[in-house]
Parts: sequence; C-alpha cells; structure tokens
Amino acid sequence: LSSLSNCFVIFPPKDSVQEIFKTGAQEAQLMKRRGGVGVDLSQLRPCGASTNNSSLTSSGAAGWADYFSNVCRSVGQAGRRGALMLTLDIKHPDAEIWALMKKDLTKVTGANVSLKISDEFMRAVEGDLEFVQQWPLESLTPQIKKIVRARELWKTICRSAWEMAEPGLLM
Repeated sequence: LSSLSNCFVIFPPKDSVQEIFKTGAQEAQLMKRRGGVGVDLSQLRPCGASTNNSSLTSSGAAGWADYFSNVCRSVGQAGRRGALMLTLDIKHPDAEIWALMKKDLTKVTGANVSLKISDEFMRAVEGDLEFVQQWPLESLTPQIKKIVRARELWKTICRSAWEMAEPGLLM
C-alpha cells in the first residue's frame, strides 16, 4: 500500500493535556496510513512552569516530545519506521533543553527534532547580544521570560548538531 500524500504538518497542540493527546491521536491516524508527520510544540509551557494539576509543574515541550516519539514508534508502517519531525521555536525558553535532548540516547528515539531559528536570533548571535525567550511566544505580557546569550546558545546548538546530528534548523 502507498499513499498519494506522504508528509503532513498538523496543527500544534494547545497547552493542555487534552489537546496534546488529541494531537497524538491525529499523529497515530496519519501514521497508520503510512504518512509522515510534522508538529510544532512551541505552544506548550516550558519545563518547570506552574500547572493547574497534581503535578504542579510542567515537563515542558521536551518532556512531551518523548510522548509523540513513542506514538511514532508504536504505530506499525509495514516494517518501516514512521517519520516524525518535532519543532520548537528558538524564542521558547526550552530551546536549549531541546537542542540537547537527543544526547540521551534513550529519549525521543522515534523522531527528528529541529529548532525554528529567526533572523532576530541570528542578528543577536552575530552581535554577541542577549536574546529574550518567553512563553507564550507572542504575548505582550509573557508568564515566563528568560534572557540568554545568543552566541552561547548558538554554540550549544552547533555542538549538539555536530555530535548528535540534531537539532536540525528551520528558517
């Protein structure tokens, strides 16, 4: 069996457990039909952020990346591995965690990961400037704000890409 379309970008999950699992179900439905899936996790709250449930804090976007990876690994595709691309915006406070997560060879084994890089970030790298990360990304009054040295984060990303062949970069 083959399909006419093989790659699908699905809507990013909103920041709730219900929405995250709904997105995982959509991923599974596409993969059982031999489709590859791309999903951006930038709307999910960062690691350590407060939650309104019994866990009290979030595992962050990288924590949920393992869930989506396991969905991919669990759905059989006639002997071939499913194709899953997970992305995160460089403006997200978990970007460094995201860049380093594939160093743990037991995590996110069923997905490729990439960071969405902006011109603003690259200008900060060139100028060795500070770069503001926040969540929610586009909020004028973010709940979480983190300031990083852009060039140091860039070096971390490059080092990880050299050592682990990930993260990929999307412009």
